[in-house]
Amino acid sequence: MRALLRLILPVMAVASGCSTDFQPTTCATDSDCGSSVCELRAGAPACVLPSQATIPIGMSAPLSGPSQELGTDMKFGVSLAFDALNASGGINGRMLQLQVKDDEYEPPLAETAARSLVAAQSETTPPNCPTTNDATVTGMPAISSTALSRGPGAVLAFIGNVGTPTMLRAAPVAIETGTVYFGAFTGAQLILRDASAGACARYIFNVRASYAQEANATLQYFLNAQVPDYTHLVSFDQSDAYGDAGYTGLVGAWTSIKGSFTPAPADPSNPIVRFRYTRNDDSSVPPLVQQASDYLAGLLTGNTSTHVVGVMMTDTYGPAAAFITGLRNWQFASDSQQQALQKATRLKLLFSNVSFVGPNSLAGRLQSAGSVATPTGPMPYTQDVVVSQVVPNYETDSSDIVSQYRQALAKAPNQPKATFTSLEGYIDARIFIAGLQKNIGPFTADSIDRALNSLPDLNLGLGPSDGYSQTNHNYLKSVWGTAIQPDGTFQYSYFWSDGLPIQFYQ
Repeated sequence: MRALLRLILPVMAVASGCSTDFQPTTCATDSDCGSSVCELRAGAPACVLPSQATIPIGMSAPLSGPSQELGTDMKFGVSLAFDALNASGGINGRMLQLQVKDDEYEPPLAETAARSLVAAQSETTPPNCPTTNDATVTGMPAISSTALSRGPGAVLAFIGNVGTPTMLRAAPVAIETGTVYFGAFTGAQLILRDASAGACARYIFNVRASYAQEANATLQYFLNAQVPDYTHLVSFDQSDAYGDAGYTGLVGAWTSIKGSFTPAPADPSNPIVRFRYTRNDDSSVPPLVQQASDYLAGLLTGNTSTHVVGVMMTDTYGPAAAFITGLRNWQFASDSQQQALQKATRLKLLFSNVSFVGPNSLAGRLQSAGSVATPTGPMPYTQDVVVSQVVPNYETDSSDIVSQYRQALAKAPNQPKATFTSLEGYIDARIFIAGLQKNIGPFTADSIDRALNSLPDLNLGLGPSDGYSQTNHNYLKSVWGTAIQPDGTFQYSYFWSDGLPIQFYQ
């Protein structure tokens, strides 16, 4: 009898553990699932309800601190597109879920955020990517001496991460774990656009033009305005990898367009004079204003010529406003130099900020600062201040993507203001969504990578583009120069695209 019970009880236990209404269906694509969708469950494809198949996407950005407007605007632009998609039914019913971590524009916090978003787990095997354990790539401590893998609940991709120094800590974590790193808010070459990531570059997709391309457009703008030689160029840049990216771009642009630096520079390693401020520290700017003033005074000394000087600024809005207003105040100050050098009439300063500056925040600060008194009357601090944008002017452009952005803004709660940074986030998200819509089968980091690799130019009105392919992960290559007006609005100055001559607006 006891032997019989031992045979029956296991069978009963198995039967009682089975649900009579659970019948998992295998699948390859959503079309195999009727009103459900095809996703991985326990490592195998199965049909599940769309409500159980959200698509988690991560972002690391400054939501607090001196540079927070860069992060909040980027997050808003991405959310604007994600919310519109979700409201229309998502991806076959799947909802996009944006998970954002505040990194305060500080590299260590960006690495921590990236590790958290992918639930990074250390392995015992060697790293997959050159950027993981080679500190010489980024000039910072290595990310890990071993491979990293994705843990439970990991996001499938990153979108719109903000900043270059922060990218150098977050991108290696993302690509080491096989997570797509899409549309970062930086034009840096290192990791994103060079060969330092090795085969792991397959997970990196850029949307915006690079800082090297912005520098090329900026230099052509300066040369057209009669900047005579490289001694009449000044770099104001952040003292980290972001500033280095802009400065290297400017030096490279000069070499590409003009050839050698003649006469030979006093410092061959830094042929163009540069003044560097400390990230997230506006108080580091005033001493640089004095140093730059001394340099400009040197150009004016011993001659009676008029000097046109182009200042390329790889910065953020706070230091940018402080440097511009500081130099203008020096230029028009009624001091002993004014009579000796006539700096008010013999010096023409052109300021060009790279797109990352936070154009709207910069315009707001300069507008609030008002004007400086000159011999011919008040000059607004916005005078001759340009931003090399990587998206069109949302105020006047009639392209499809800009029109759709304005329509989405009009439907958003509280009627938020348009900004160039939120437009960039919106454009990033729209291109990313188009890639998601090409996904076949369950959503994984690798499947998103494959889907993006076959994304053509979407004809959004953003200038020449070849879309994405396995050999091209750079979507845009155009720069729109916009001049800040006294009322804080923006007016087109020029359009530049890689391989085409610069075009100026009348």
